[in-house]
Amino acid sequence: MKGQRGSLLQRVENRLRQLFVALAVIATLAGVMIVVLVGTSVTMRHLAHAPFRFTEELVGLLMTVAFFLALPLVTLNAEHVRVQIVVSSLPERVARWVAVVAALFGIVFAIWFFWLCLPWFEFAYVRAIKTDVGRLLMYPWMAVLPLSILLTSIAFALRALRAHQAAESESIPQER
Repeated sequence: MKGQRGSLLQRVENRLRQLFVALAVIATLAGVMIVVLVGTSVTMRHLAHAPFRFTEELVGLLMTVAFFLALPLVTLNAEHVRVQIVVSSLPERVARWVAVVAALFGIVFAIWFFWLCLPWFEFAYVRAIKTDVGRLLMYPWMAVLPLSILLTSIAFALRALRAHQAAESESIPQER
């Protein structure tokens, strides 16, 4: 039974990893677009004396999209900036349980943040709010946040299940 549960968890994680990698690729493209947009705007400012009016708005939106689209993959891989001084000094068994608790805290935070994002998104969607200078619709950009946070909470859950499974398999004596 445990082998089936482990393989199911692995299959789910592999499928979600594909989605998370695709989102991270889009985040990378957003980063490339930021560099191209800023470079083009600076060139236009110095050569044509006519910079793009909307550069700051679009760069801010692209930066937000880049961060939030990369977040699920970073969370799944546990590649955040972390303070490891306490966890690295703990025994492996305790460190695994700390990882489970940390993932549960991450899930709670992500769900709370998701809950806060929904009215914000709905407000922009219902009123079709646009940016000041570029007149870009805000709600498509704002939809990235709740989607990303929901996927990040799933990534935290997968990490918790993985850590729990590792801690559980360690506590069961192996048959010889």
